Amino acid sequence: MPTEHDLQRDTPLRLEHASAGVIECLEGRAWITAYAEFHDTVLQPGQRYTIPNDGLVLVEAVGCGRIRVHAAAPQRARAWWSLPMVLTSRTI
Repeated sequence: MPTEHDLQRDTPLRLEHASAGVIECLEGRAWITAYAEFHDTVLQPGQRYTIPNDGLVLVEAVGCGRIRVHAAAPQRARAWWSLPMVLTSRTI
């Protein structure tokens, strides 16, 4: 279920363990700094950003703003018959 957050300047929102989640800018501009990413991202209203890894993500407003955070879709377990088969041969 998505959550909405009001952002204020100099008050970053911390997102942890949110890999593959999506940040959507609703109002204002959102400045995103993600762990191990070389460049920050600034979103305008209507733009989205997919969180690239499980590290810390900081989201702050340029002025003030509002974002919606969509959690990543849960991984579905694969049925045993869809898993790759590994065949081995042994000599005794």
